[in-house]
Amino acid sequence: MFTLQTERLTLTACSEKIAKAAYGGKRQLEVLVGAKIAEKWLEDEGRGLLNYYWYMISRDNNLIGYGLWLIIHRTDQVMIGTAGFKGKPDENGSIEIGYGIDVAYRRQGYTYEAARALIEWGFAQPNVNQITADCLTTNLGSIRVLEKLGMTRTGMAGSYIQWKLGKP
Repeated sequence: MFTLQTERLTLTACSEKIAKAAYGGKRQLEVLVGAKIAEKWLEDEGRGLLNYYWYMISRDNNLIGYGLWLIIHRTDQVMIGTAGFKGKPDENGSIEIGYGIDVAYRRQGYTYEAARALIEWGFAQPNVNQITADCLTTNLGSIRVLEKLGMTRTGMAGSYIQWKLGKP
């Protein structure tokens, strides 16, 4: 199991077993994760995201690390969301990052902290040369996170701003 530590967070690569438990009881999921789960995150986006990831990882177990990572707030021992990549590197060595944090934990630097750790992990992989992202033009919080990470705007796709960061 892949685990990353930051100043305030533990990031754990989501296993197939945890993802599969998304539609089980909350308590079962908490036992598997080893932490309480932020209720609002789980109900708003978590179950659907974990279920989709289970579908993906059940077909390719090599996605671990290149898929969802669980974000656990160490002091509170609460899973506050997920961050991760949307698949393995493409032929150009590019992977796309995404994230989602429970509303009670936003605007406190956790998204940036988790994304920074994952970017470092991603660039430590020999087949990764670039990390991309996209966010809605109206998502000012995400725009600030991506700018702080040093990502560069590369264009627009509908109402989404596209971003990239090259390997240092």
